[in-house]
Amino acid sequence: MTVTLQNLHMQGPSLEIHFAVSQELESALKRDGKSTPEPIKVKSLIDTGATSCVVQEEIPKKLELAPVGKTKIATPSHNNYECYQYFMRLIISLPAGPLIYEGTFIAVPLDGQNIQCLIGRDFLANSDLVYTGYMNRFTLSL
Repeated sequence: MTVTLQNLHMQGPSLEIHFAVSQELESALKRDGKSTPEPIKVKSLIDTGATSCVVQEEIPKKLELAPVGKTKIATPSHNNYECYQYFMRLIISLPAGPLIYEGTFIAVPLDGQNIQCLIGRDFLANSDLVYTGYMNRFTLSL
């Protein structure tokens, strides 16, 4: 997937994604005759400085997810900040079909930001990212 942004250097490599419950949870809910929460559309930023993917705290709550663990993170303003972790599905819609990643996301307050997710190096470890700044575009593939 290649994305061209008019102001790539100012807004960074950002894209619209959807969060959903994991495929396993969705299958279990359907099997039990329960409804599946609708995917939630968010703006994300690819961040090679982030070790792990993080998501706005409200997203897993809206998906009615239970935490799968806790972890401590360091941010520019906090050290050893304890956060819940959630197992979720990230979906990037493309004309040729969706790119799907299931993994653990750390829920953090991203108040005052224009994004609801940081795509970190845990996701990028299984992908290819090419940042072509002089052309205001980036390419991401799994």
